[in-house]
Amino acid sequence: MGGSPKAYLLAGLIEQESCISLKHKKCWNHEVTLKTPREYGAGLGQITKAYTSTGAIRFDALQEIRDKHKELKDLSWNNVLKRPDLQLRAIVLKMRDNYKYYNKYMFNSVDAYAFADAAYNGGIGGVDKERRACHISKGCDSSKWFDNVEKFCMKSKVALYGNRSACDINREHVVGVMKIRSTKYVSLWARS
Repeated sequence: MGGSPKAYLLAGLIEQESCISLKHKKCWNHEVTLKTPREYGAGLGQITKAYTSTGAIRFDALQEIRDKHKELKDLSWNNVLKRPDLQLRAIVLKMRDNYKYYNKYMFNSVDAYAFADAAYNGGIGGVDKERRACHISKGCDSSKWFDNVEKFCMKSKVALYGNRSACDINREHVVGVMKIRSTKYVSLWARS
């Protein structure tokens, strides 16, 4: 995969983030949002701002990626839903950053992408805690996602949406993107 994930995997990520079903009107819609007291997600990649129970900002993924990449200097919460070009750029840059971070540990490209995707959905810090938990457990290979680190979810198990917890959502994200959704896009980018 070189220095970044394949385009078909990014297409799978966008579908995972924006589509309830492929025929839903919000599928692949750059104006799709998720708004709860806990978080606000916007656009194709559901760029997220999360809040504490008191309403304070817990994290702001848009600000984080914007601060890291000058190519996103024009992206803001005021225009995010009107700038699909910058939404796509943010997805690519965030996944490239995550992929490079995990690829340096000499994972194979499938594992590097699985870790990158888990981090896209739940943060690098959380994924690294899970890698450490796996590392100290007998028989667990902390350089492999499937059947190894994926079994050590340290995210909340409290139901958030549709009886799914943060842990459920994160694990479903990786499987959904890599094993279900992206497969239909492979032929579109067979030469990439």
